[in-house]
Amino acid sequence: MVRYGFIHSKEDIKFLILFAMDLLPFPVSFSTVVDLTTWCDEGFGYFELSEAFYELLPSGHITEQQADDGKQYSITEKGREATRIFEKQLPFPVREAAQRSAIRVVRQIRRDAAIHTSVTERADNDLTVRMEMDQVFAVEMAVISRAQASMLERTFKANAEAIYQTLLSALTANYETEKEEENP
Repeated sequence: MVRYGFIHSKEDIKFLILFAMDLLPFPVSFSTVVDLTTWCDEGFGYFELSEAFYELLPSGHITEQQADDGKQYSITEKGREATRIFEKQLPFPVREAAQRSAIRVVRQIRRDAAIHTSVTERADNDLTVRMEMDQVFAVEMAVISRAQASMLERTFKANAEAIYQTLLSALTANYETEKEEENP
């Protein structure tokens, strides 16, 4: 299979990984590194990326920590030094794409961390779903089944901002004017 892009060698992939991880303010999962870097260039695939990534651990360029939700990885000082030395070896379009990708990933991680849902069972067929965006809003709704609660949780997690805008519009509408227009 022919691949187009600037990055082809394992060393270039390693430089890209280090460059991209240096842009992140916190440790991330391997799947996040895959997401972060594969958007930057089409010259390599998952298996080449995986092989290059896991070679950076024993060399001391990245470090692994165990977190509640699995393994997390961060760049070390040795990795940052290598990034500063070899940064210019990455083509400018790849560096630019890595910077855009890092901004996208950081926004998504922060958004996901701010959205929480929970289900409390009050009695049979009486559940309360709490959905919240940290320091923005929270709403609790009564539902009658676990399936309904799961649907609300999924929908909220995927659309929290749109739901907030809809609620805000509904709560700030001028209902008095609407009532006067209906009953002249």
